Amino acid sequence: MQKLDQDITALKQNLLEMGERALGMVSTVLQALEERSTAQLDRLREEEDWVNRAQVDIDRETIRLITIYGPAAMDLRFLMMVARITSDLERIGDLAINMWSHVEELSVADGIKPLVDLPRMGELAIGMVRGSLISFRDGNASLARTTLEQDDDVDALYDSVKSDLVERMIESPDTIHTAMALISLARSLERIADHSTNVCEEVIYVVEGVDIRHHMDEE
Repeated sequence: MQKLDQDITALKQNLLEMGERALGMVSTVLQALEERSTAQLDRLREEEDWVNRAQVDIDRETIRLITIYGPAAMDLRFLMMVARITSDLERIGDLAINMWSHVEELSVADGIKPLVDLPRMGELAIGMVRGSLISFRDGNASLARTTLEQDDDVDALYDSVKSDLVERMIESPDTIHTAMALISLARSLERIADHSTNVCEEVIYVVEGVDIRHHMDEE
């Protein structure tokens, strides 16, 4: 079905743009945190609205293609994947907004020295989102596996950041408010990595026909 192939290609491009917008939101927040600046708030809100609309439009188009063409095998798996990935990308955008809610208070916070592990978490999370999108674009299951394996590194860094900040709160109760904001930021980055992992698992399912969800520890 040539028309189905054309429609799937267009749908794929729309999903990739949605992913790039969500990735850009996370990058914007991390840059704002580094610069202690809140100047990009309006732009971030606009991007969130765009990502939310894109999810609705892509989901609607996915249902339309399934209804009209009744696809089977690879095409059906692809469309099912798209429907699930839009949810993960929308949540990544939401988590960027959640992170932003802490930027303003941290922009004027004192008393806690910069955490080395938090910027590293940001780098890894950004890399995982980007890797998941590229693996989706190229149908690259090998890259998807390499990308999702980085989730363990993000989890380890989150545990390190949380432990460090808890110790600081115990030693200096006046840092509790700031430390809790930083823990929330780290948690959001950890969740972004989880959603990137979900995308990678979907790619592996479509390319290899293997469902590895909940079974990574068994491999």
